Amino acid sequence: MQSSKIGLIVPRGLKTLLEGVSRAVIENNPDDIAEFFALYFQELVTFRKELVEQFEFISGKIVAVCSFKIF
Repeated sequence: MQSSKIGLIVPRGLKTLLEGVSRAVIENNPDDIAEFFALYFQELVTFRKELVEQFEFISGKIVAVCSFKIF
């Protein structure tokens, strides 16, 4: 007899992503949820790209220049 269980792999960060967008929908109560999702994720991508760019850490002089990614 075959098992009817399906094994799914949930990408790391998906739960956090869904919690964030769900919270934003509840807080903003948009009329068009699909349009809200599109704008939310567009702004999230823009925010992420800005974080991936190089940053200069300054304390009187440049201490380090690095790049990092989130997600």
